[in-house]
Amino acid sequence: MFKTLSTLLAASNARAEDRVRDAFAVELIDQKIREADNALKAAKGTLAGLIQRQRSETRSHDALKNRITDMTDRARAALTAGNEA
Repeated sequence: MFKTLSTLLAASNARAEDRVRDAFAVELIDQKIREADNALKAAKGTLAGLIQRQRSETRSHDALKNRITDMTDRARAALTAGNEA
């Protein structure tokens, strides 16, 4: 008997929950849309930051590469000229 009452109570709660969800479905959907919109804005901001960081890293890499090339060329020219200092 306790099991039957427990089952009836669970069914009643489930029906009540369904009614509440149905009654507030539009509000729940609107809230989910707002949450998704906020998450999208945050993702766009993160992506923009990552793109800027990648561009900065690329510039730094290119500058370092150019500096290495320049120093290597200068070292070779100095060694060719006999200047080991």
